[in-house]
Amino acid sequence: MFFLNLTAAEFVTLLSVLGGLIAALYLLDRTKRKKIVSTLRFWTPEGSARESQRRRRVRDPWSLALQLAGLLLLLLAIAQLQWGSRERSGRNYVVLLDASAWSAQSDERHTVLDREKEAAERYLTALAPMDRIMLVRADALATPLTPFTTDRARIARALHAVAAGYSALNIEQALTFAQQAQGWSGGARGEIVYIGPAMIAESEAAVPELPDLRIIAIERGREHVGIRGMGVQRNDNGWQASVTVRNYGAARETVRLQTRFAGTAFASRILSLQGGEEGAVEYNFVTNTAGQLVAELEPGENLMHDHRVALQLPRLGVLRIAIFTDRPEVFRPLFNANNQLNVRFFPTSGSERDVSTDVMVLDGTSRTVPPGVASIWIDPPRDSSPLPVRTIVHDAAIHDWHSETPLGESLHARDTRIPNAEVFQTFEGDITVGSLVDGPVVVARGPAQSHGKLAVIGFDPLDGKARLELTTPLLFANILQWISPEVFHSVDYSAEQVGEVTVPLDPSERADQIHILSERGMSVPAIASKQNLKLFTSAPEVFRVSSERREHVLSVTVPDVAAFEWVAPAHAARGVPGRSRLEPSAVDLWKWLAVAGGMTLLLEWMWFGRRRVGKRLAASGEPVRRQAAQHEGELVAK
Repeated sequence: MFFLNLTAAEFVTLLSVLGGLIAALYLLDRTKRKKIVSTLRFWTPEGSARESQRRRRVRDPWSLALQLAGLLLLLLAIAQLQWGSRERSGRNYVVLLDASAWSAQSDERHTVLDREKEAAERYLTALAPMDRIMLVRADALATPLTPFTTDRARIARALHAVAAGYSALNIEQALTFAQQAQGWSGGARGEIVYIGPAMIAESEAAVPELPDLRIIAIERGREHVGIRGMGVQRNDNGWQASVTVRNYGAARETVRLQTRFAGTAFASRILSLQGGEEGAVEYNFVTNTAGQLVAELEPGENLMHDHRVALQLPRLGVLRIAIFTDRPEVFRPLFNANNQLNVRFFPTSGSERDVSTDVMVLDGTSRTVPPGVASIWIDPPRDSSPLPVRTIVHDAAIHDWHSETPLGESLHARDTRIPNAEVFQTFEGDITVGSLVDGPVVVARGPAQSHGKLAVIGFDPLDGKARLELTTPLLFANILQWISPEVFHSVDYSAEQVGEVTVPLDPSERADQIHILSERGMSVPAIASKQNLKLFTSAPEVFRVSSERREHVLSVTVPDVAAFEWVAPAHAARGVPGRSRLEPSAVDLWKWLAVAGGMTLLLEWMWFGRRRVGKRLAASGEPVRRQAAQHEGELVAK
């Protein structure tokens, strides 16, 4: 027999203090006696008083005994008196239920998670009623579903509510959490029990040393083929997609990969993969419409959700360009190489006025440009130039390209001679792209109410030696990207596995200039490591990672199916134990003691308490009756 909550010294101290206080209050209440004496007698003979004191004794001793007995029983209940051995009293157990992607694997009738729940119920049945259990959902994160509790109904509700997740099992984190939880609880340690298929993402796991570890392994299907991810990039002619497939089993598997976009099916691909092998299939397709790209394996559905991935692709942006020139053959190689440009040519002498376009290119000519339309002026006439021409220079060379601006990026050639060049006068807000010694010859100006974006080139870059320079196509590319960055913005789409996601950065990108938003528009924290960003999610989510020139849409929806089997420590116990091994010999008596203490105090009240209350009420009513009788006598005398 022992106390679970208090030591013997603490129990004796509390009993002594509270028992003495009750006895003192009881005796004080019993010595107070109300007497009515004559108004002319103010003293009591000494001998009589002494005799009265000698005759005093404790009245109602059974009332005091019942109160002390009730106090004793309640203190024993608070101390949680146990009948039996302290070594085998109630303990704290942690049950780790594997809810990783493998737990969703299904046979004809049940999933792996269903069998895990059945094993957990058998294990809980083997425990004693006073054992406290914490149920933990284990995948990439260890999530406690209950505190340490003896409430089996609460544990059963939490157990039945567990659903299979998308991430891989992090067994090291789960076992470390269980060990720490037992340490924080302050009670006697029971077993840490893992229930699941024991599949992990890494080949090795550094698990802590746990003397009371138990493994209840759940059998899984050994052969499985699934999709690990899909990436889609935009190229000059459309889209390029790549689908990665892995064989998780040991034997060779042959599967068919079916892919379609916006309802249009592509030719199916047959993959034959050795055990543990990964294979990639690439697709290139051209489209001007938005739609969903879907890749699906056949045979497929086994409830693990990795047989199918889908990405929503937007409509490719197209920039409409109207070129007014008398030499279209010179411009065609420059503009027709990119299918994101819709180019039309018009003669300089044409009378077209309402041309529907996004950009007008005026080659050595001038015309009225609508307010919302951007324009590129090449060697404009001096009297109709959009910028004032300060002077004209002959046989000059570019002295400086302003590469610190996006328009001058990657422009370096300086030795090319220019037969004739117009030097412009610039104003506040203008962007100087290229300059001669005499002043700026390539200038850009932002949009205003009267005009859209415009760029003016004061010489002919498509004539003479300048036409053969690499600077010429780069200059036009920079101008078009500055005019309409959304068309040339690099956008990548990928379907990634749930868990830790690594996003590579370009050399020109800085981690502090990257913005990461979730599908709900919330900012997402990330860890910068060299030229990579690392994100983490334990559930399917869509992220947008954007920089100045690039955007990466991450659809983190592919289950992270672990590829390695965890080898548990050799000393760990296996399987569900018999009830005799876990049945403690200690019996918890606090509930019965609490009931007995309450009943004892109730009996004391029924036998003695009501009588004391009645006497007090009678004593308090006597003066009132006496005063009423005296008042009645006075009325009769009158």
